[in-house]
Amino acid sequence: MLTIKKTFYLLFIVIGSLSVKAQDSLSLFKTINNQYNVERNFKTQFYYNPASMSGYSSTSFSEFNVGFHNKDDKAYRQQLGSGEKGLTVEAKSFQKLKPNCYVWGNASYQNVKVDNIKWNETLDYDRVAPYITSDSVGGKLNLERYQFAGGYLQKTNLWTFAGQISYLAQLGYRARDPRLRSTTSDLRVNAGINYKVFREYEIGVFGEFNKYTQNTSLTFQSVLGRPYVYQMVGLGHSNNLFNGGTAPSSTFEEFGIKGGLQISNKEGKDFYLQASIGRANNVKSYNGTGNTFYDISDLVDENYQIEGAKFFDLNQKQRVGLLANFTSSVKTGSEYGYSLNTTNMTQIFKRQAYRRENYVSTIKGFYQYNQDHFSITATPFYGYEEIKERRLYPNAGQKFEYSYFGINADYKQQIKENQVLSFQPYFSKRVVNKSITALSTTGNAAVDAWVLQDYQFQASDITTVGASLRYDLKLEKLPAFFVSAEYQSQKIQEKNNNFAGASIGITF
Repeated sequence: MLTIKKTFYLLFIVIGSLSVKAQDSLSLFKTINNQYNVERNFKTQFYYNPASMSGYSSTSFSEFNVGFHNKDDKAYRQQLGSGEKGLTVEAKSFQKLKPNCYVWGNASYQNVKVDNIKWNETLDYDRVAPYITSDSVGGKLNLERYQFAGGYLQKTNLWTFAGQISYLAQLGYRARDPRLRSTTSDLRVNAGINYKVFREYEIGVFGEFNKYTQNTSLTFQSVLGRPYVYQMVGLGHSNNLFNGGTAPSSTFEEFGIKGGLQISNKEGKDFYLQASIGRANNVKSYNGTGNTFYDISDLVDENYQIEGAKFFDLNQKQRVGLLANFTSSVKTGSEYGYSLNTTNMTQIFKRQAYRRENYVSTIKGFYQYNQDHFSITATPFYGYEEIKERRLYPNAGQKFEYSYFGINADYKQQIKENQVLSFQPYFSKRVVNKSITALSTTGNAAVDAWVLQDYQFQASDITTVGASLRYDLKLEKLPAFFVSAEYQSQKIQEKNNNFAGASIGITF
């Protein structure tokens, strides 16, 4: 972890040096309006192809900020915790070195404490579930995250070449029984090539390689007793052969690849259409005592996505757009069986026993009105999601169908030439159209109660309202300074989950 820290601090210095390089002579309002462009966030997936980053911004910009947040949940999934509080330090930059050469990068450090985690002793739950390690005690989790990324793009008359490397490392630990220690590393390498086929029409190909590792161990100091440790296999069921253990440890190894095609006009400002397909294979190994690890599960995620967007300029001040997206993820879990008839355990079978299908369709609208001293943007959306989860041996399953709708708004106002105020209210609602359960009892009352509570949470409507407020000030011969605050409230099962955050920083 010391090596990661040194690399992290070095990247901060590199990003800082890039930031000082070139300052574009725009007014503060125009700088902020470009740097926090709502349309750029609206079509985030378009920039998944690094060769399309040449249209990311017309000017260079950088930011450094420090923030604190506090999340307090009254209704929650026990395996994810009842909220968190922590500190985030972040730096990011996008620089045009030459008219045909671009670089970008970001680095962040986060230190958070997650409250009341139960039935989960692994990190990155959504990535490794259902093959998690669980116990009935859990507790507060201390978590540190180190993340950095950097990209480079080079253009010629007809070709654009670009690549990006990103890395995320995590350290999670607990100072009291059950004493969890978990580390993760997540390396992603992206590359893309665009070719100008006619006027401003481009066709591109892009791909990604991903290598992920998680090492997790549990230890106990108390001699008076310890909770029973389960190796879960989905919907409350567990692997009886590998349950228990005095100091169980596990390793997750994942390799993933993804590739896609993209067609766009005017660097995505007119329209774009893209599709991608990917596959990741995550293998969990277990070690109870000694140095021998046994593969106990294999989780394959096959996913694809298609997205298209079209934009229109009604006049010089008004712009509208429409985006449609469909995402599919199908996870198939295979489990290994071992024989204990000999001195050493011997693998005797591997069978598919788990499947989770997730399909999401989304439509988003975009409207923006720009004036010299203010801008207004609204992005309404509607989505439909279907989740099917089931397992064999024994049979169990559940299904959910959701509708999502809401709107995000953005208002930026120049107060004076050196002051800008930004206000971003938002509203969303999740409506449960259908929820079906076919859960089977596990013979353990505590586990059954957890699984039922988790089902009830997923079968609940969620209403979210919130807003953020930001103030930017530019003093002579100094970088622009900003302060921001955000508050959010969620209503779930007649209970309120609250989030509050604040940050302070500078922009270049």
